[in-house]
Amino acid sequence: MNWHMIISGLIVVVLKSVGMTLFLLYFPQILSTSNDGFNSTSIYGTVPQSFGNSNNGLIPTSRYGTVCPKDWDFHQRRCFFLSTSELSWNKSRDDCVTKGSTLAIVNTPEKLEYLQHIADAEKYFIGLTYHSAEKKWRWINNSVFSGNITHQSQNFNCATIGLTKTFDAALCDISYRWICEKNPE
Repeated sequence: MNWHMIISGLIVVVLKSVGMTLFLLYFPQILSTSNDGFNSTSIYGTVPQSFGNSNNGLIPTSRYGTVCPKDWDFHQRRCFFLSTSELSWNKSRDDCVTKGSTLAIVNTPEKLEYLQHIADAEKYFIGLTYHSAEKKWRWINNSVFSGNITHQSQNFNCATIGLTKTFDAALCDISYRWICEKNPE
């Protein structure tokens, strides 16, 4: 046998493997140029498995160095949790706080489209409430909402998304599912 040919072949295979690994790890970062925290990609869902056997409950996302907790979805550099149980708006907000997050602030068309897609036929509370003294809808971070709300009524002071493709006013004391939002870790 010609050992020079075998060694040369092995070196080529190793170099190709290392090169492909580096390409797959760093190529998505090279293409990502947005610096505003929101980009118009359409990455849906969570990476289904975590690396290694650690029990920290964090799941790697499509961005190198960012993770969302287990059962959270990653989209546009944010982590989202969609509940499977139902609570009032106040209790939903409190649950998000215990998770180190807030109720979702759906302030871009891309975020609305993504959340409506994964909400499917369920209604979810978001971080939007009506302030009757001001006669304005405000996000949980106190910024003013400038869109349209359907089903507005005198007592409907909270908002939901899902089921329809709009923001819907709802009673705050009725139990719905909820969406929490936070930065990846």
